[in-house]
Amino acid sequence: MLASFAGYYAENYFRNLQGYQTRDYETLMWSLDWNEARGIESRFSWDYLAGRKIQTVHAVLETKAEQLVVANWSAIAVLAKSLLDKQWEPKKALRSGAQWSDAAMAKYVLGEEIVEILSGLGINAVCVQEC
Repeated sequence: MLASFAGYYAENYFRNLQGYQTRDYETLMWSLDWNEARGIESRFSWDYLAGRKIQTVHAVLETKAEQLVVANWSAIAVLAKSLLDKQWEPKKALRSGAQWSDAAMAKYVLGEEIVEILSGLGINAVCVQEC
């Protein structure tokens, strides 16, 4: 869920830094990421909720995602630049067989390269091949 929320907050953080208008919260609530997050929320266990309402946990996770974006912005910016510098190539299939986009072309920064970039920023990372 943090990843689903972080994309929106990263986009708005970037927009704010560049002086662009940020996206409103209503746009976010109708996004595919938020739809996916709501599906995950519906499967929260009672143990995870610990007596809290789903809306309360949702707000906590949203806040945490926004904090993570701000705290890690320098790494996000370096990874984004690396991705933008890549050439377009035919979209690769996911190992799961799921489809993540209708687009025919995509840009990729793969695991080992991400680990190398993060290591250069002093962030320990490990590439896990199962993902």
